[in-house]
Amino acid sequence: MKAQKTDRTERRGIGIAMTAFETLDFAFREQSESDYGIDAHAELIRSEQPTGQLLGIQLKSGGSYLSERCDTGFVFRTDKDHVEYWLNHALPVLVCLCDVEAKNVYWQVVTNETAISTGKGYKFVVPSTQLIDSSSRELLRKWLTPTIPATRYTICEQSDISHAAARRYSFKIVINGGATKAEVAAMVRQVTNDGIKSKYSRNCIVDSLSDLDAQVVYTFIYPTAEDYSRGAWICRSLWIDKNLVEEFRPVGFKGENVGDNIIVDWNDDYSEWSQVFSACIGSKEEYLSTILPMIDELKRLLQKVAVNLSKYKNNEINEEEFIVSTEEDLKRVYELYREGIDLPFAAPFECRDVNQKFQNLIAHLDNIRLHYAEESRHNWTKENRLWLSVKQCSWAQENLQHFEYELSKIR
Repeated sequence: MKAQKTDRTERRGIGIAMTAFETLDFAFREQSESDYGIDAHAELIRSEQPTGQLLGIQLKSGGSYLSERCDTGFVFRTDKDHVEYWLNHALPVLVCLCDVEAKNVYWQVVTNETAISTGKGYKFVVPSTQLIDSSSRELLRKWLTPTIPATRYTICEQSDISHAAARRYSFKIVINGGATKAEVAAMVRQVTNDGIKSKYSRNCIVDSLSDLDAQVVYTFIYPTAEDYSRGAWICRSLWIDKNLVEEFRPVGFKGENVGDNIIVDWNDDYSEWSQVFSACIGSKEEYLSTILPMIDELKRLLQKVAVNLSKYKNNEINEEEFIVSTEEDLKRVYELYREGIDLPFAAPFECRDVNQKFQNLIAHLDNIRLHYAEESRHNWTKENRLWLSVKQCSWAQENLQHFEYELSKIR
């Protein structure tokens, strides 16, 4: 019976808090999927439109939470884990105490200053003069998550990853300048909500879904363009339409609900990753002085292999003669390939496009060797080996041209 009474008190408190916030032009959304220590979100509404500016709400209802008094209000006690979670949350968090009899909701914002250590845990003083009513309208707005202009971030990639049963997008975003956790969360919400309305389709097969809003949206956030180039995201997010049937829902991940049921997974290892990556990045001088001699040699090898491949294709030599005539050249190609994929440092950001063409070139050239290597020759017919090798040679020549073009842009 006591549990039922507590549940009824909590439900009454939710209703009272919802009414109080709505009178101040906030949409109050209870979090049905339990977010540790967050019972609801309050979003500011302007001109009947949601703003994306939010508060996280921890709500406690009933006389027991109002029983400990001090000179300025009520004392609310909690444990260290909850306080750390609230302080590190992407949303500003309010501790709200509801007097269900008087229908008053008192509040205090969670900050390092308001969280008072008791040695065993923490306490907050919730002022008896600080209510969710018109007297707090401006003060509450001060604590809202920020509105982020689109110039603060760049969408580097939008991928349509839909299938026949669900419209799905993935966005990769680079932050333009520094940003707080709350600002990053605001970017995630803005990109996700815009992405839901996107009508981009990768091809005519998924274009049949173009009249539908997206049902799944992923985002990946990168602090810098260099982080983006090496895949070092600071957070990722996932939003799934609540109406999407279970069998078509992607596997989710644990994280923080930053509003609108968008789950954000913060990369706790980002700082360590970033330091490791930064320590491994070579200078432009180091990178170019290493690969340019390799390119000079690869050009000569590619030319010799291409000449012999052309002779073989035109029946001027047979396959065995081709293998013999290119054996040493392709052996050297393999050595350069191993060196190229195992450089002692990563290419600097400025050289990323040059490096991509370099890696493509050595891979295509080494693929020719693979087609005729004794250990893998049986994987293809004689005709297929020739056709594939001609293709690989053509792609190697194409990537060499692209390499020269990208190199000219940075010299």
